[in-house]
Amino acid sequence: MKTAEERFRLAKIVLRELRDEPLSWTELEKRMLRRCGTHTKFRNLMRWLTENNYIIKMGGTGTRAPYKANQEKVKYLPNGEITIKI
Repeated sequence: MKTAEERFRLAKIVLRELRDEPLSWTELEKRMLRRCGTHTKFRNLMRWLTENNYIIKMGGTGTRAPYKANQEKVKYLPNGEITIKI
């Protein structure tokens, strides 16, 4: 990814999708690719989000378990904005 600003913009797309319900990798990828990005950008973004604990996989490694936003690091404001604790 080119800049931190770009990374956060794409991260907010994924986090908005996780606001209402946990979603699988495949479903998140489909939704993100419809809006913008490529498979490689998505894969790198998901790695960054999980390494920094912004999202959590609800099952073990190697499973198709869904992901959810980590409520300790991601806050959804009433006006629709998303804040990320760095």
